[in-house]
Amino acid sequence: MELRAAAQKPIRWLAFYGATAEEEVLATYDLVVLDPGFQGSLNLVAGGGGRVCGYLSLGEIRMSDPYAAQLDPAALLPENPEWPGTRRVDVRHPAWQSLTLDVRIPALAAQGFTGLMFDALDAPPYLEQQDPVRNCGMRAAAIELVASIRARWPDMMLIMNRGYALLPDLVGQIDAVIAESLMTSPGPRGEGFTWVDRHELDLQLTLLQPAMRRDPPLPILSLDYWNPDDPSTIAEIYRRERELGHHPYVATRSLDAIVPERR
Repeated sequence: MELRAAAQKPIRWLAFYGATAEEEVLATYDLVVLDPGFQGSLNLVAGGGGRVCGYLSLGEIRMSDPYAAQLDPAALLPENPEWPGTRRVDVRHPAWQSLTLDVRIPALAAQGFTGLMFDALDAPPYLEQQDPVRNCGMRAAAIELVASIRARWPDMMLIMNRGYALLPDLVGQIDAVIAESLMTSPGPRGEGFTWVDRHELDLQLTLLQPAMRRDPPLPILSLDYWNPDDPSTIAEIYRRERELGHHPYVATRSLDAIVPERR
């Protein structure tokens, strides 16, 4: 399914970051986002005609990532305090751009991924806002990096997770945006789940307006989290998201299980 042509049609999608799963089940979705470490057959997953997108962080890197050792340390920034073991990166640095464009994405394409899901693009504009002098140009560099990816891989499906501050400049470069934790999210200290408060929800919906105003509208893939043993609340999340015109998926906290929507 081409998302640009199907902006008004329901899109069945999911994000799954486990190592193995039944490819036949994943193949029933229009769009599947997988971790590059997925050990199954991407050909089987794509057998149903859907797109298979590989996870790609553009603003951070886990130090356990095998590519971390290839990155010039000068491109590494301090650790993200919310994700121990993950360092933010200087997207302006040529070493990061080269690693992304010349190594990481070609490796994903060679695996058989036909799309990319960009994560951590909130980091560059956040860092520039925190220190406008030291981090001047990070926002522009992030936008240019995505534009370079689009130019080099015009047939790849490009999806951005959040990155709302960049959305006005990238709405014409990407094929969909993921609104993660739009209505619900894991609870504090990793306990339970919670509804996002109305003020935060309204703020996110305002930030998503560039996607809604595009012609045709940019598909908004909502990614909420809830206990899979609570089907009634999950059904309510799906209902509310669809009322907004979104294409929802409700996942487990760690995205390591397939949670089909109950009809």
